[in-house]
Amino acid sequence: MSGVRNIGGGEGCVDKSPIETVRTRELEWTGEKVRSTFMDYMQTRRNQTYVPSSPAVPHDDPTLLFANAGMNQFKSIFLGTEKPGSKLAGLKGACNSQKCIRAGGKHNDLDDVGKDTYHHTFFEMLGNWSFGDYFKEETINWAWVLMTEVYKLPGDRLYATYFEGKKELGLEPDLEAKRIWEKYLPADHILPGSMADNFWEMGEIGPCGPCSEIHYDRIGGRNAADLVNKDDPLVLELWNLVFMTHMRTEKGLQELPAKHVDTGMGFERITSVLQGVLSNYDTDIWFSIFDKIKEVTKFEHDYHSSNCPEDAVVAYRVVADHIRTITIALTDGGAPDNVGRGYVLRRIIRRAVRFGKQFLNAPVGFFSELVPTVIASFKGFFPELLKEKNTERVMAIVKDEEVAFDKTWKTGLKHFHVALEAAKKANPEKVVISGEDAYVLHDRYGFPCDLTMIMAEKENCAEPFVDIARFEEIKDGNKGPGAKNKLNQFLSVNNIDVLQKDGVEATDDSSKYIWEKKSSTITSIVNKIEDVLVKELGTYTPPAEKDAKKKKEALQKAEEHVGVIVKETNYYYESGGQIWDTGMIVAKDGSFKVKVNKVLSFGGYTCHIGKVTEGTVKVGADVDLEVDFDRRLAIGANHTGTHQLNHSLREVLQFGKGAFTEVNQKGSFVEETLGRFDFSWNEKVPIDDLQKVEECLNKAIAEKRNVYDKVVPLEEASKIKGLRMMFGEKYPDPVRVVSVGASVDELLADPENEKWNNYSIEFCGGTHLPSLEGIQSVRIVAEEALTKGVRRITFVSRDIAKKVSETMAAVTSEHDAIFNKPHDAGSIEDKIKALSVHNKKVGDMSLPYVEKVTLREKMENEIKSLHAEKKAFVQKMKLEARAKGKEVGASTKGDGKKAVIMSLNDWGAEREALTEFCTGVSESFPEALIFVAASDSKGKGIALSVVPKGQDKSAVDWIKSACGKGGGNAEKAQTGFSPADEQKVMDAANKFLA
Repeated sequence: MSGVRNIGGGEGCVDKSPIETVRTRELEWTGEKVRSTFMDYMQTRRNQTYVPSSPAVPHDDPTLLFANAGMNQFKSIFLGTEKPGSKLAGLKGACNSQKCIRAGGKHNDLDDVGKDTYHHTFFEMLGNWSFGDYFKEETINWAWVLMTEVYKLPGDRLYATYFEGKKELGLEPDLEAKRIWEKYLPADHILPGSMADNFWEMGEIGPCGPCSEIHYDRIGGRNAADLVNKDDPLVLELWNLVFMTHMRTEKGLQELPAKHVDTGMGFERITSVLQGVLSNYDTDIWFSIFDKIKEVTKFEHDYHSSNCPEDAVVAYRVVADHIRTITIALTDGGAPDNVGRGYVLRRIIRRAVRFGKQFLNAPVGFFSELVPTVIASFKGFFPELLKEKNTERVMAIVKDEEVAFDKTWKTGLKHFHVALEAAKKANPEKVVISGEDAYVLHDRYGFPCDLTMIMAEKENCAEPFVDIARFEEIKDGNKGPGAKNKLNQFLSVNNIDVLQKDGVEATDDSSKYIWEKKSSTITSIVNKIEDVLVKELGTYTPPAEKDAKKKKEALQKAEEHVGVIVKETNYYYESGGQIWDTGMIVAKDGSFKVKVNKVLSFGGYTCHIGKVTEGTVKVGADVDLEVDFDRRLAIGANHTGTHQLNHSLREVLQFGKGAFTEVNQKGSFVEETLGRFDFSWNEKVPIDDLQKVEECLNKAIAEKRNVYDKVVPLEEASKIKGLRMMFGEKYPDPVRVVSVGASVDELLADPENEKWNNYSIEFCGGTHLPSLEGIQSVRIVAEEALTKGVRRITFVSRDIAKKVSETMAAVTSEHDAIFNKPHDAGSIEDKIKALSVHNKKVGDMSLPYVEKVTLREKMENEIKSLHAEKKAFVQKMKLEARAKGKEVGASTKGDGKKAVIMSLNDWGAEREALTEFCTGVSESFPEALIFVAASDSKGKGIALSVVPKGQDKSAVDWIKSACGKGGGNAEKAQTGFSPADEQKVMDAANKFLA
């Protein structure tokens, strides 16, 4: 029947409506209307605050590969760690449509995409959240009203699940949710669910809790309870209502002090239901992308054509889904790479390219041509896609990836077929690609393992198609040492709750910008060994450990066994890429001292982490806070330096070249020894440009430009021309503006003035110097690739900059001494070795990068030149040695002698010279027996012997007799000897023929 198309649920799961009619329907519920209706309902009828989607790439959360749910950006609220007074801290309820990617980690839909009609790597999550406000009653009611009264879905097609509990974990059944659902649904539409289905967890670590899912039966007129959560595309989950009650930690589950709500409804799924189609891909959300795929691939069939082959249908879906994911991820700061989230993005690109090439006959570069269509489809709701030059930047990155993959595709495909044949021979009954071959395809040819699995499945291999266990074993063995990202929260969520309930005020940290000792009062103490709040705590001695690893861990715990919270602090806690302050906390009465090794902030409480070195620290004690300001001075110099470096890079690379790629900050880290700055740029920064950047930066320092800061309303500050903001960063309102060279008041008085592009202006909460003069000087010591499209510059300042400059001068002088030393044929090799050793030494040192690279290139050229000179020396030596051999051979023959036995030290102990000499002798005197020896002043001696055929002597016997050792055969032999024994060798050589 025309138009019958499998929709991904196995036999019988087909859409029997003519597929061509999908594009000709009149739609009451367009995708845009579905989304806007949800937002209007939550904002106007339920008084929820709209909060824009966070980036799909969570730069500030190392526990996540990608934002996989709407609650990710609210995690700090759930944990109680959001700083009081921040924009999020005051929220009671929120709604939005979150950009989500599920293609790695705990939540991974990548392998299902294309095979069915309802899984996607990128999707929008419509959701609403309660932060300690409304709970189950309101949440379920609101969901029911939206579904049945606003979207007007028939209630008899809806099913709800609730958590059945898990006694071994101390989790009771969610009977409360069950009782609420009984107000709206019959008992046979309310179903218990397992931990896997009805206890939602964000990841291995993080907030979690029981959930209630709303499922919809596309068919109706039946009881579909048995099909709920059975991966049946005709009975699909639409909305998940999560009741956030617990926190998953490394120690297990802990109850959260406040109860929250986190709901999520798949935008693509609800749209398919409201548009009356059985496939998400048959909604208007996808039409423009499918049209563009056909245009750029020139494939003969439309996606919505009954004649479109099944493989092409799957390819259309894969390509369309993956280009949405890649466009969003790269816009939000992601980049293809070989590790982490970058590797996942590379896998997605290559999976799409492979499907396009194999089933749609797509040319190289087709995938990047889809980017503008995706941006056009989303721009109305996600305006960040319209950032200046974003389209060109994303297309360039994708095109580079396509070209790179194309280069390895053909050779990789050959290896795949070799691997396939090997698998067939290994086990003809169950053909499975070996883990070793899968890893070679992954590592050498860039084939992700899932791509190899797809290809193996197409070749009728047996499940699991690839030996995954062995592949992962080899892959893990080649990773090298590493550790998972962990949520390391010194002050637990329960301890924060106790502090808040006890009325302990958040720490006033406004004095962190004042560089002087401060008095304060201790309000709380954390005993980290027991992970409890205490009234007092003394010194701590770690247990004796024999095992080196355990001993190291015990000593580390001892250095961080106490956390001190004070009423007011002048310490800077780690934030915004700047490392924490260190110092001392000293009792006013001298009764105790605490060494502060680390400072972190949790929920507005600044926690001074370290060790009690004397006495017993007590709550209520008056103390002096003694920050190590010498250390902070170095940190401040590097932090202010990163701001000016950001501006210098834009001035040289972006403005100076008119490039489409913007120089945008991708991250930074500053400590007392260095500053590190990550920025968007698609290629290695040329040495000449790096030189200009460093000169530009030092010029600003020499001008002693003043540094200004002021706290300003966020909306007002955001209007300043030339302002730089870190993409994906959540800024407070009001926000602190840091400006170099122009006062913030000047900026605010005329915010649109183009001249502000010539100044460094950023949002920043870090500690800075009052003037660039304090930086003294900056030397860039490294420039490298961090990921695809992201570069990293490392620099040093102040005393360290001076030191590396002096070291550079010293190694340059060493080079000059080596290179300028006279050499001849005998010493040229020593000079080459000395330069090579020095080149490696320079390469391993932290030095001014431009000068270092320049010197190393110079040495490499010098070494090449010396090798050429040596080659000429050798050629000349060989000609001279051969000529002398001819001369000696002729003379010996003329004298009627039968042998040439002599020491020949004209060219030192060079085997090639002796060999050519012997050749010359044989040319003029073929019957001559030859024994020649040479030595040099370096302690090297070498001897050669030649005996023509037909003689009753053996060359190897001759060498052994003269030198006591040797190797060769009857006609030619050689060996080494000590120069001190040269006369003995010659005497023995003569005696052998006597």
